[in-house]
Amino acid sequence: MQVVIADAGPLIALARIGQLGLLPQLFTSVAVTDAVAIEVSQSGDFPDTQAIAEALAQPWLQTVTQSAPEVALCQTWVDLYQIDLGEASAMVLASQYQARGNAPFLLLDDARGRYAAVHARLPVLGTAGLLVLAKKAGWMTTVKPLLVRLRQNHYFLSDALVSAVLAQAGEE
Repeated sequence: MQVVIADAGPLIALARIGQLGLLPQLFTSVAVTDAVAIEVSQSGDFPDTQAIAEALAQPWLQTVTQSAPEVALCQTWVDLYQIDLGEASAMVLASQYQARGNAPFLLLDDARGRYAAVHARLPVLGTAGLLVLAKKAGWMTTVKPLLVRLRQNHYFLSDALVSAVLAQAGEE
């Protein structure tokens, strides 16, 4: 399909429900910044930490190291939008891809981060939307059980979002 640049939240969410493998199935290239890689590898001692570490070691998940000027730009985004460094770094990388004529998806769940990405005219896809995409591509038959598992694993999904996602997935 195309390139996706992932933030930490969706990687953690996908790991918690055992679905990190969807990323290389759905996208030709999957990238994270070094800031995101550090964030997910230092997120604590949870079962999903090992799954993410294994994914980071795979060739399908590219870690991009950002230069000092790129990190400075990230800090500007952090200050401007009140988002974390991982989200800002993913947006800076997505902007660079876009400037080169690529149109990456930014895999991002945080509301402030999504607002900043939309403001920067970056295409955003969330974890729930990725599950719908996977269903439509034939990689799964139902989305609802995964949404339930996300909620059981303390991943916030509003009732309105769940309803909208189930409608998009044809599981109303």
